[in-house]
Amino acid sequence: MKVLVLPDWAAPFCRSLRERHPGTEIVLADSQAEASGHIREAEVLFGYPTSEQFNSASNLKWIQTLDAGMEGLFGAVPQVAGSQVTVTNARGAGAPMIGEHALALMLALSRQLPRFLQDKQSHAWDQEGALDVVEYLGDKTVGIVGLGKSGREIAWRCKAMGMRVLAVDREAIDADPLVEFVWSLDRLPDLLRESDYVVVTAPYSAANANLIGRRELATMKRSARLVVTSRGRVFDNQALASALKRGTIAGAALDTVEREPLSPDSELWDVPNLIITPHIAGNAEKIMLDRRTFAIFEENLGRYLGGMPLLNVVDKQKQY
Repeated sequence: MKVLVLPDWAAPFCRSLRERHPGTEIVLADSQAEASGHIREAEVLFGYPTSEQFNSASNLKWIQTLDAGMEGLFGAVPQVAGSQVTVTNARGAGAPMIGEHALALMLALSRQLPRFLQDKQSHAWDQEGALDVVEYLGDKTVGIVGLGKSGREIAWRCKAMGMRVLAVDREAIDADPLVEFVWSLDRLPDLLRESDYVVVTAPYSAANANLIGRRELATMKRSARLVVTSRGRVFDNQALASALKRGTIAGAALDTVEREPLSPDSELWDVPNLIITPHIAGNAEKIMLDRRTFAIFEENLGRYLGGMPLLNVVDKQKQY
């Protein structure tokens, strides 16, 4: 059986994989041309094929992707959705980092860190004004939209800070001791009304497009903040800009936007009370994310060879 590995960063991990599975041919492609040659015989693929490569992969049974989000595969190779090929993703690889980043954004909003950076640049010591704006995070309610692996990493950190934690999810979720209530998605308005911080970790899919729009923002408290760590298309970017300008909500922090990179002339750059980070919530030292991503593939390859159920199987119709 041939296993084709596409990302060049996986080279340091392939040696131990070959030692663990000596009877399996594991090929690390050095170029797209080499990948195209090997993919015709490959049964397993780690990485993202091109549309042409997928069409020629007559023996392919399983694709393991490198990310939790699935746009990179289904956007470039839409025919995967109607095929018999099993798809798994790297959901959870970046979850601890996303949890940490989301909490950092919430603290930056509550403690007004952008304001103090501006004061520093202006050489201004405004203690009296600062006392009127800093807030305590510990007695607030956080509502998590999407209680998957990243959502749970956010939940326990918020709970440790003393926050009340609510959640909604499109899928049925078992009760979680970290979360006071886990509601179905039709209770999203209730979560929005009760939350001081709304953190969106739901994956992007056609059903989740603009999940947080003008109506949802209007449902939130005027003192509430929105934090998005998953995908920029799960919220209405223009509606958020308008809500922040009008004071419909108090602030927001975005790690993702609808179109990346964010255009230099985007109105979001100049919107008040908005923090933007460049889609790095799931990253840390690069080797850490690479190791965690490859570990999911390594575990799944062992399961595949042993005839066991795979982890992180993607519903190809829902595309997450």
